[in-house]
Amino acid sequence: MFITHHMLIKREAMNTGVIVLVTGWNGKSAHVELSNGSTISIKASHRPKLGDWVVEGELSTEL
Repeated sequence: MFITHHMLIKREAMNTGVIVLVTGWNGKSAHVELSNGSTISIKASHRPKLGDWVVEGELSTEL
């Protein structure tokens, strides 16, 4: 299967959103649900809070 540019953009969009639920955190990563319905794992050295942003699969450090 070939991965197209469109598929990559769609995947990145699915990994971007506001955290609405934190289902797990182990000190290194967190399992979160985003406002777009996606459930993903992210690197997180601190426990993410509801309302934090995930941009392209990474916890945002912007205020």
